[in-house]
Amino acid sequence: MYSGLSDEREALRGQVALLLRNLGSGTLPARLEWEKVDLKEEPGRRGSGGILLPGEVENLAAADYLAKEVCCFANTPGGGALILGVEDGTGQPLGTNLDMDWLRNRIYQRSDIAPAIEEHDVAGQRVLVLYVAESPEPIEDHEKRIRWRVGDNCQPVDRSEWWVHQESRGRLDTMATATQRNLNDASASALEQARRYLTAAGDDVTAEATDHQLLTRVGALTPHGQLTEAGALLFCNSERRLITLSRFDAIGGSSTGTWEADHPQSLLEQLAQVEVRLDAYNGSQTISYGLVSEQISDLPTGSIREAILNGLMHRDWHLREPTTVEWVDVDSRLTITSPGGFSGGINESNVLTNRHSRYPALSDLFRALGLVDKQGIGVDRMYREMISRGHRPPHIRELDGPRVQTILVGGTPVVPVMHLMASIRPIVRQRDVRIALLVHTLLRYPFVSNEQAASVLQTSVEDAATAIDSALETTVMEKPLVEPYKDVWKLGRTSIDLVRTPTAGTNRHSVPILPYFKPKVNAVRAVVDRWLDTHELITSGDVAALTCTLQSNASRQLSSLEGVAITRGEVKHGRNAHYMRLVQSDTSAEPS
Repeated sequence: MYSGLSDEREALRGQVALLLRNLGSGTLPARLEWEKVDLKEEPGRRGSGGILLPGEVENLAAADYLAKEVCCFANTPGGGALILGVEDGTGQPLGTNLDMDWLRNRIYQRSDIAPAIEEHDVAGQRVLVLYVAESPEPIEDHEKRIRWRVGDNCQPVDRSEWWVHQESRGRLDTMATATQRNLNDASASALEQARRYLTAAGDDVTAEATDHQLLTRVGALTPHGQLTEAGALLFCNSERRLITLSRFDAIGGSSTGTWEADHPQSLLEQLAQVEVRLDAYNGSQTISYGLVSEQISDLPTGSIREAILNGLMHRDWHLREPTTVEWVDVDSRLTITSPGGFSGGINESNVLTNRHSRYPALSDLFRALGLVDKQGIGVDRMYREMISRGHRPPHIRELDGPRVQTILVGGTPVVPVMHLMASIRPIVRQRDVRIALLVHTLLRYPFVSNEQAASVLQTSVEDAATAIDSALETTVMEKPLVEPYKDVWKLGRTSIDLVRTPTAGTNRHSVPILPYFKPKVNAVRAVVDRWLDTHELITSGDVAALTCTLQSNASRQLSSLEGVAITRGEVKHGRNAHYMRLVQSDTSAEPS
């Protein structure tokens, strides 16, 4: 049976359990018996004369101190554990009232490490055990020091020495570590499921190989016949719930079904069970656009898989909570929440362009099984597929805990957007996530500058300019997809006409299409405000060009805004009448 934790973590848990039993009976074993465990009383709880003060649920001094110790253990081979609420030296249980979720989140904010925290009772006192996994790279504390454990103390270590030591141990990735499990420990059902995935991915050679050959080829089995940590996680039965599924009729509504493994199963088996159920939940309909008619699912199946696999590959597997999957029928909404925050410098503003694997060996095993793209562009695919159907892009964010949450909202595809995306030439540009994001932005806003494009594409201004150059060479019905206007870029007229064509297939959750064309004052104000955010002056000719309206109408609409957000320049009449912002408009919200 595989618990889902590394062998070293299991051994560490055994040391902690023994130590807690001894502390409960009033004895402190020899120091060598708990070299990877440190006892700490809660900092900041001593008053004058050493009097122990009442505990609080939040204690910044304690969390900041513990963050340094967590960094030290993370740099130490095999990691370690901190027992909080025990006097070091005597082993006397003093207890702690610190909230576990608050503590873990505070430590994560200070160190980018979220330890697994468990609560225990020792001689009637509440103590917390912080389990710290070994880091695949050196971790600096907030004082910019790299320290690791030498004996029972944290000592400074040179960065180069740290890497040399890691290389000598061959421990650059904990998921690549060999376990004590072998082929006989692999679940027959998991192996069969792996064959199905490989066949679906077109790798018939590996799918038809012997069990030993299969596991070796995908990198789950070492040359010495041992399963790696990643291999054990995917192929060995686990008593843990590694992934769970819940179904609701509406957000905040009634639960219409739940699933979790009711007997020991491997991660591959649990994943397959969730996929089968989501496939049944995900409805479809026949959609016609242009000369094309096809059956379209309410939520792209490729995006569903990528979102789930990202939630499994990049989560913190040292935390025992399952990855949770929630489906909402009325919105065709999928929410995946995974334990552990972003890692490796990833955040909400660069998740599309930055690449990092918390466990490279685990990610590689998923790729070898054909479950994810070999180029590692799963997030790109989610963005592209969602936008191409007129849906909003994925919402990927970090929650307290920490946890990472991905939300996809589908429903009826928006036919005009699908028609536009399918008309893009060359066809390869239909698969370019940069083009999809630029189209998505220009469907919402009248123009985009190089700087605004850089923010949307999560890249540099220089790279954004390259993306715009690609868009300028892209056509729709032999006309430019986008075109320049002064120093910004807007949708080409053919693209606009294609999207504005009345057709069925609206979706209340989808992106508003060309809201700046609505003959309403607030829509015109939104255009003006967006322009004046990056320009000093605007003319009625600008408004006419950006909203495809008559210049006389644009002039009249601009005049109606006078005294609210803009004022006339020296030119009083005509297309070249200039206006500038007098005060910041309070109504510059996104148009709807």
